[in-house]
Amino acid sequence: MLAPSGLAEEPMKPKTIQALALAAACSGAWAADFAPVGAKATISVEYQFTAQGRKQDKHDLFEWNVKRSASVVAELVAGKPQPLSSTQAMEPEQLAKVQQQQAQAQKLAKQMAPMMADAQAVVAKCGDDERCIEREVMKMGAGMAGTQQLADKRKLGAETDAVMRPGADRYQHWRGRTQKSSYSVDETWHVVHADPICMTLPKARCTHDMTRKGAGDVAPSQSPAQFEFDAQKGTLTLLLPVPMGAGACTETHKTDEPEGTHESPTPKGPQPCQMALRIAAENKSTPSPLTVKGSWRSQS
Repeated sequence: MLAPSGLAEEPMKPKTIQALALAAACSGAWAADFAPVGAKATISVEYQFTAQGRKQDKHDLFEWNVKRSASVVAELVAGKPQPLSSTQAMEPEQLAKVQQQQAQAQKLAKQMAPMMADAQAVVAKCGDDERCIEREVMKMGAGMAGTQQLADKRKLGAETDAVMRPGADRYQHWRGRTQKSSYSVDETWHVVHADPICMTLPKARCTHDMTRKGAGDVAPSQSPAQFEFDAQKGTLTLLLPVPMGAGACTETHKTDEPEGTHESPTPKGPQPCQMALRIAAENKSTPSPLTVKGSWRSQS
């Protein structure tokens, strides 16, 4: 918000209203309440910011009325269900499983090292001669038959298969594709101030009024929105779509301040402007993830 020289801008106290509607259109059988890969969904969000107030002391008056809103509709597509989350930190049990798999892979690599060295020796000896390679490999196999080394390798192989077996599918990630947005801006402020340059005016006060208005559609863009369904907990973790870019507006100033009041002259007549829409009171450019309980099929 612009403010006349000498006056600090009053911080906005936005009131944020967010509405989420989720609907997927798809067909086929449902497995663990997962959607078919490629199924589509929409997320609709409305951001509204309002700030209205009045501040006055014995010298100055500052009044403001701000209304900004943006509606965003994003399309998402379902990915393949998987055992681990794409958006959240692993749970202790999941982390322990991954660490066990890493240790098992190292154990397998250590045991396989001599065999790999033998295989490299065969390649070095035979080159591209396939019959030579086949003959040497058969010799290696015959040499291991009935040995404790072969029994150990088979045991480790079975153990590795069990450890590396992935868990049941639990998560399904939906990524954003396209989105469209619309916005509106309607704000005013009214200032009466007792700057010394106003001494020749009635009551030795200057008046400055500003209006800023605009509305329209924002060009479709790639959506950063996403959500992930956790079939075990029955929850959705969402990253909501946000307005992309700035909305055009028109700003008009009206004042009786004498020339030279500001370092930059006050614009006369309607002037084009651009309004970037905030999505959080703390000026964040992206929202924090939101977790809600229930199925992905319909939420609000």
